[in-house]
Amino acid sequence: MSVRLGLIEAPPSLDLLGPLGPEIAPLFTRPFLTLHRASGLYTARICLLLLFDLGWETRLRSGVTLDGLCEGLPDQARKPLAWMLPFLTAEGMLTQQGDSYLLTGQPDLDLAGLREAVEIEAPGHAANFDLLDGVRSHILPFFTEGKDGDALLFDLALFPLWLAYFRNGNLGYFPNNLLTLLALREGLPTGARVLELGGGAGSFAQLVAELGAEQGWLGRIAEYRFTDVAPTFLRRAQRNLGTTAPGLPLAFQSLDLNRPLAAQGIAPASLDAIVGINVLHVAQDLEATLRDLHGYLKPEGRLVIGECLKPSLDTPLYLEFFFNFIKAFTSVKLDPRWRPRHGFLTPEAWDQALLHAGFTQILHVPPPHPLMNRHPNFTVGAMVAIP
Repeated sequence: MSVRLGLIEAPPSLDLLGPLGPEIAPLFTRPFLTLHRASGLYTARICLLLLFDLGWETRLRSGVTLDGLCEGLPDQARKPLAWMLPFLTAEGMLTQQGDSYLLTGQPDLDLAGLREAVEIEAPGHAANFDLLDGVRSHILPFFTEGKDGDALLFDLALFPLWLAYFRNGNLGYFPNNLLTLLALREGLPTGARVLELGGGAGSFAQLVAELGAEQGWLGRIAEYRFTDVAPTFLRRAQRNLGTTAPGLPLAFQSLDLNRPLAAQGIAPASLDAIVGINVLHVAQDLEATLRDLHGYLKPEGRLVIGECLKPSLDTPLYLEFFFNFIKAFTSVKLDPRWRPRHGFLTPEAWDQALLHAGFTQILHVPPPHPLMNRHPNFTVGAMVAIP
C-alpha cells in the first residue's frame, strides 16, 4: 500500500489542537489519514484522465499553456482549467516550464488500486471516489458544449452521490461537521435560537441532535431553523429530519444568503447563533453578507462558520475540484484585502473579512497556527465570530 499511497502523514500532537484537543484528536485515525491522502491522489488521476477524455494528451505531451488549452472552449472552461493545471503540477503529474505545462512519462492512473488500498484501511468509505467518478462521467459537456455545470453535477443521476458524500458516516467529510459543532456548543445559552444557513443534506442537524442528546446540551436549543435555497434539499429535510434528528426543535425555511435576511422574515437581533458549513465562501458579496448576518445576532450571539481552509491562497486543495464547475463557487465578488480569489480562503483572510464586517473577536477551533504550519494538509476548521 505504501507504494500506491506514498507517505501517510502522522496525526497532529495534542498540544497543537487547542483547548478542545481531546475531542478533536480522535478524528485523526489511520483510516482517516489514509482516506485523505488517497483522495488527493484519486482527484489528481481523475483530473488527468478528464483531460485525456477531452483528447488533450498529445497537447500536454508537447507542452501547452493555459491560454492554449482554452482556445476554442467556452469562457467558463478557464476557471476549472486554471485550477487543474497547477494542482496536477503540485501532485507531480505535470511539470511546469515557464507558462507551459508538460506531461512526460507514463503517470500512474490506477484508480482501482487506490480503491483497493483504501478498502483495506477504511472499508466502506468510497463515497469520495464515487463522486469523483461521477463528476468525470458527467462534466465533459461543460467543456465541449458550454453546458451549465450546476445542471450537469446536480442531476438525478449524481444526486445520491452528493448525499452519500455529505454525511457523517463519510470519514472525509465528518470533520467539517464535528469541528463546527464543537464551536457552536461552546457558549450556547439556554433557550437558544439557532439558524443554519445552507443546511443541505442535513448531516449537521443530525449531529447536533445526536451529540447534543448524548452530552446533555440539546435542551438548550429552543428553536433550530433549518434553511436552504435549494427546494430539493429543503423538501428532503422536512421529510426526513424529524426522524433522523430526534429531539431537535426544528423549523424550516427557504433562505438565500445573498439577500438580506430581513426581507426573508428574520428579525434583527433575534438569533443566538447563525451557523454555516462550507456555505459562506459562496456568498456572492462576502462583505455584504457578513455585515447582514451581524445584524441578526443578539449582542451575545455568535456566527459559527465551518470551512475548508487553505494554508496559502496559492495552494490548490483537492476538494476544490468538485466546486470549480459550480457558478456559486467561482462567480463571486472579489476584494484584494479579504477575498482576493474565489473559493476557499486562508484563516487570515477569514479573520480580515469578519473583522471588516464588524465582528470584534474571532475564535478558531482548532487554532490554525502553528497547526497548519506543521501539518499543511490540515484543511478544515471552524470559526466563531462575536459581534
